[in-house]
Amino acid sequence: MVLRMVPDSAGEIQPAEDGRGIDREWLDFQLNDFDDHALEEAILIKEAAGARVTAVAVGEGANRVLQMAAARGADELVALQAGEDAMISPRDIGASIAAMARSRSADLVLCGVQSVEDVFGQLAPYVGALLDRPHVSGTNRIVADGGRLRVTQERGAGVAVTYEVAMPAVLGVQTASKAPRYVSGSKLREASKTPIGRAAPEPSGFERSAELVRLRQPAQGGSGETLGNDAETVADRLVTILAAKGLARKAP
Repeated sequence: MVLRMVPDSAGEIQPAEDGRGIDREWLDFQLNDFDDHALEEAILIKEAAGARVTAVAVGEGANRVLQMAAARGADELVALQAGEDAMISPRDIGASIAAMARSRSADLVLCGVQSVEDVFGQLAPYVGALLDRPHVSGTNRIVADGGRLRVTQERGAGVAVTYEVAMPAVLGVQTASKAPRYVSGSKLREASKTPIGRAAPEPSGFERSAELVRLRQPAQGGSGETLGNDAETVADRLVTILAAKGLARKAP
């Protein structure tokens, strides 16, 4: 399963000097929230059906998050090398994740459905395509039953669907069946002794069809105005605003 360390979106994010990336010098990094749920789902499957969980981390602070994964129950830890000060592109790491899954004959690859650097949720489909395995994203419950999985995916308007998926497969997790578990300090200290393997990146194999030209901050919008609760007052104020813009005329 895949753990991505991504910039904290609550921090102040500024474009880099070249305008084609973000300035990472003072950014805080944190585990992608969806990947945290994918880790929990992997551990739940291990506890319910038996499995060996390999956690693969990429990004700044990978060692720290891998130790946390070991404390929660991961059996093998691997840090995937990535370019310094570079965003974690699903195209760039998809081939590496697929190669590791292939070399370990993994029955199931789990990752978060998306991240702040993968807002279109491309990693799971990429890996599924590279491995030629079935893929489902947006899952919120996974039950292993022999060589098959029952996977629940939440749709809009309170509707959920359940798929039966043959393994090996690739899943993008939206939420785990249970909230990610708390890890005590003693477990973290014990897990810090778990060896961490290293993996070199594989060539992505994708040819770029588009190039990033420039990043910029969104234009600042104006402030809103509360028109009140009284219908006549609201209507009068609304007509006044529209009249000021030349879109209506007030009666003399």
